Order: sequence, then structure tokens, then C-alpha cells
Amino acid sequence: MSRTYKIIEIVGTSPKSFAEATRNAVEEAGKTIKAIGWFEVDRLGGRVEGDKVTEFQAKLKVGFRLLSPDELKR
Repeated sequence: MSRTYKIIEIVGTSPKSFAEATRNAVEEAGKTIKAIGWFEVDRLGGRVEGDKVTEFQAKLKVGFRLLSPDELKR
């Protein structure tokens, strides 16, 4: 059986850490995308206000398998 995969880019944010921004991104994507199989962190960044880091950002590539019509019904 052959399978097809799709890769998308998403950005997660957190006021606490890059790790939490990454986790938030994957967990939020998992609410609407089935069959997520992997992710790669592509870029780390953030927001600075005054002299304080106020937001951590993680840009991810997320891979997921495209499901058949039968799998989508389950």
C-alpha cells in the first residue's frame, strides 16, 4: 500500500519558553489535523518589548499522512 504525506508550516507561541511554543503548536494542530507523524523546528524567534522577552516563537514543519475516505469516516 502506498501512502501520501503533506508538510505544512505553523508557528507556535508561548510567554514561557521555546519548548512550550513548540508543544503548543503541535497540540493545537492536532486538534484539526489527523495523522500527524512528525515535526521539525525550522526557526526560533520571539518578541521583545522594552528590554524584556515577552513571547517565544517556534516555526515548525509538520508532516501528516493524507487519509483515505474510509479512514476519514472513522
